[in-house]
Amino acid sequence: MAANRPLALVDLDDTLFQTGRKMPEGSPRHPASFDVNGGVSGYMSDVQKSFVEWLLATTDVVPVTARSAEAFGRVHLGFNRGAVCSHGAVILNPDGSVNGDWHALMGERLEPYQQRLPALCADALQLGEALGMSLRGWVVEEAGQQHYVVIKHNDGSDTDLLRVLEHIRGRGLLGGMHVHSNGNNLALLPDGLAKRVAVEHLLELDRAVNGTRPVLGFGDSITDLGFMDLCTFWSTPARSQLAAMVKDALHG
Repeated sequence: MAANRPLALVDLDDTLFQTGRKMPEGSPRHPASFDVNGGVSGYMSDVQKSFVEWLLATTDVVPVTARSAEAFGRVHLGFNRGAVCSHGAVILNPDGSVNGDWHALMGERLEPYQQRLPALCADALQLGEALGMSLRGWVVEEAGQQHYVVIKHNDGSDTDLLRVLEHIRGRGLLGGMHVHSNGNNLALLPDGLAKRVAVEHLLELDRAVNGTRPVLGFGDSITDLGFMDLCTFWSTPARSQLAAMVKDALHG
């Protein structure tokens, strides 16, 4: 890595690519991510493709994603500088191996949640069923650690997940936890697990090798602002959740 070459910390889903249902009908689509059966699950627009190519040519790109390391491995965009995965629970080294120091630290922080997360997932799905919703959910687990709960709707609307969240909170099930909610994605995360916390560690490692250099942050969610705030400059897609929040704040 060249000391004068910027470091780019980049969220993936809904920043660099998205599912086909979120793209205009008939618009050009470039495959970016794949499902476990090898089918395309995420696409770039022409502009996103050009943006990714520019980033890879001019910066050291490190993805910062909610995806597990396994799901990140199904993103085929040529990243080779490591990654922050599972909302910060896993840091991958440039060779793709799990960073051992961070894995050990997260093991200590997440130990109190290992029995709690599966029970929370079951409770959320039962609440959804009682409310007449069709939901799916799972605990993101990797490298012997359970990280956080994901809940999605199958055929409802994104507001259904907010109703489920309201009932989960009403039952007092989120003590010592925080929430990421954006579209058809509700994540229930232990305190101490966050993209920002992992990026703080990553930046320490980078400064030890490269000294001070420009750091660029890109993300679409309000929760991405946590790690983006550590960067020299940050940016968000024009129609993202984060952009909408900024617009709302400006207009009172």
